[in-house]
Amino acid sequence: MYLGIIAMPLALVMITGGIDISFGSVASLSAIITGVTFQAGLNIWLAVLVGLAAAFVAGLVNAALIVSTGAQPMVITLGTLFLFAGLALGASGLGGVSSFEGISGLPPSFVALASGKTLGVPNMLVIFLVVAVVFAVLLGKSSYGRQARLIGANPKAAAYAGLSIGKVITVSYVLTALCAGFVGILLTSYLSSARADIGDALLMPTLTLVVIGGVSMYGGEGSIGGVLIATFVIGFLQQGLRFMGMTENQVAVVTGSALVVVASLRWWSGHFRERVKNRRVQRAALKAEGKSAQPVA
Repeated sequence: MYLGIIAMPLALVMITGGIDISFGSVASLSAIITGVTFQAGLNIWLAVLVGLAAAFVAGLVNAALIVSTGAQPMVITLGTLFLFAGLALGASGLGGVSSFEGISGLPPSFVALASGKTLGVPNMLVIFLVVAVVFAVLLGKSSYGRQARLIGANPKAAAYAGLSIGKVITVSYVLTALCAGFVGILLTSYLSSARADIGDALLMPTLTLVVIGGVSMYGGEGSIGGVLIATFVIGFLQQGLRFMGMTENQVAVVTGSALVVVASLRWWSGHFRERVKNRRVQRAALKAEGKSAQPVA
């Protein structure tokens, strides 16, 4: 569920032709800032808002750097990954804990956010489904979703058409950061501890969800439904591997291998479709030439 909540806005980013690899650090930053502000005496729910505000600012930083410089999003978010991770470690020092310790003593009402149930249904499943509906509507039924697809499919044509490219890209990265921050807070609730490294393990499996969910790495293609299905597939795969006795490192190897295989298959399938299409065009052209070369009675 945690991975899927980040994967859905990340799918929007990749549909626009970009990528964000800093979300794990954003989750850690949001989590530790929530813990530090709570430890300083702030109400836990106000501390949550402060943590989400930090995630919002992180998303704005990513978007501003990408839009203003025109640099590759991979390069920008790689830099901010280390930036936000460093800020998270610095914030943990303000709380008087080391980088691998957590801030505990969180209220039971906050702990129940991730581990509790609503009408017999786990809260995490409810939250996940609500987020899925929101992003499905945003991508499939709104002008923002249509513009995101057009920008990813052909940025130059989108610019000539007068689309608000900067605004769409900014919204995509801010939504990804906000969801990452929210996941950091949910993990803090689940573990009953705010840690500066809580989001370190999110990057690989989340990217795997998006790619396996059918989102093109080149932009313009993808759906929230595909990401939704991939979330459960990868979730059951990872849990099954753990039940088989595999360590976390072995599970990570299998997940990474699945990402490589799927990405390769997508490239080869696209290459094969292009070759088939070209051959059909050539055969049609040869038939047209043959008909034109026939003598007229």
